[in-house]
Amino acid sequence: MPWNPTSPVGNISVKANRTLMNQNTTYIETTMGNTIIGTNTNTTRDHFWNVGGNEDGRHRFINSPAFTVGGNPADPLVGAGMDSVLFLRLTNAQAQWFNLTSGGDRYQVSPNIISGTRTISSSSSYVDLAIVPNDVYGEIFMWTNNNGENTGQTGFFKTKSNVCDAWALTFTEQGSTSSHSSLKFGNGSEASGLAIRVRRDESGQTQWNYRITYRAI
Repeated sequence: MPWNPTSPVGNISVKANRTLMNQNTTYIETTMGNTIIGTNTNTTRDHFWNVGGNEDGRHRFINSPAFTVGGNPADPLVGAGMDSVLFLRLTNAQAQWFNLTSGGDRYQVSPNIISGTRTISSSSSYVDLAIVPNDVYGEIFMWTNNNGENTGQTGFFKTKSNVCDAWALTFTEQGSTSSHSSLKFGNGSEASGLAIRVRRDESGQTQWNYRITYRAI
């Protein structure tokens, strides 16, 4: 159904105007989202409109393009009288959610994610786990498919001046006060470019899964 920008039209009949206004009503209902609860197709709209008193005017979900001005990533302005704006923004070639407050503080809400598996066979030589962008900070979670001691490791990292420094968080065994780490990550002289580097420390496990999350600094 088309949208008729001029309606009603003064020089046509009531019957003809009724057709135009019915078309506008149908347009509003379908584009705003009058599909019933439980509908889930790629044409289902973000809102509820004329569905039910508990649903109308609320979001079903949010579809949004990354915010751009002139083809370049840019922040939208916070509306007058508003406290913040939530928007998608391109960061490191991915569209992620950002929040910008009226005070100018910007925070990347949804992190970029890298995941996969890696063979780590040496306790003396580092291997590159993943390449991450410059000017980001993030967390590393690694685990094996086995249970028990030394089958998991967490850490964190930051990148600056095209160098990635990463650190492993140590843990203690049950009933012990000694600190341990299953894996070590490279920092300082053991860092190399934008690669997160890793080697075995006290673990004998060689096959590791990893999930890396990071945000823009």
